[in-house]
Amino acid sequence: MNICVACDEAFNFIYRANLDSLARLGKLTFFSPLRDRQLPSCSLLYLPGGYPELFAQLLADNETMRFCIRDFALSSGHVYAECGGFMYLCQKIDSSPMCGVLPLQATMQDARLHLGYRQMEWQGQQIRGHEFHYSSVCPCVLPSDVTVLRSQQSAGGQPVDTPLYIFRRVIAGYTHWYWGEGDVSFPFFPDLLA
Repeated sequence: MNICVACDEAFNFIYRANLDSLARLGKLTFFSPLRDRQLPSCSLLYLPGGYPELFAQLLADNETMRFCIRDFALSSGHVYAECGGFMYLCQKIDSSPMCGVLPLQATMQDARLHLGYRQMEWQGQQIRGHEFHYSSVCPCVLPSDVTVLRSQQSAGGQPVDTPLYIFRRVIAGYTHWYWGEGDVSFPFFPDLLA
C-alpha cells in the first residue's frame, strides 16, 4: 500500500511515531501541496497539521494540486486530514480557495486559541490526541452525505464540541490523533487495512 503524506512548509506538524506506525502498513511517499503539481499514486492520503493559513495564497495558486486532491477524495479515495490538512480540504480559508472537498469554510477571523487533550472511542479502540488551532469553521447547514461526529472528550472525560467530519472515505477534523505507542495502530479505514 502506498501512503502519500503532505509535507512542506504549510503541512509540517506530524507526530514522528505516527509516521513510524504508518510505515509499518505501507510505503510512505511525501509530497508538497505547495510545489508539486500531481498527487502521487496512493491508497491513503494523509494531510497532517501545519499552518496553511500562512500559505493560503500559494496553496490557492496551485490549482492543479487542489483539483487532484479533490478528485481523489470525490472518487472515494481514502483521505485522513487533521487540523491544517482539514482546513485545506474546505472550500476556502477566508477568501482563498482550497480543495473544496468538504462544504465548509475555515476562517482566521476572530481567531482564538482552541487547546486541549482529546480522547474518543473509535470502532472499539480508545484514541487520544490534542487540539491546537486558532482558526474556526464558519457555521453552515451541511448536506446529508456529510456525517458530523461530536463524541470527543477532554482528558478529564468532559464532552467537547470538536467535531470529526466524515464524507465518503474522508475523515477530517481539528484533532491531532496519536496512534504511535502501545497497541494503538492507525485507527481509521479498517477496510483499507484489512
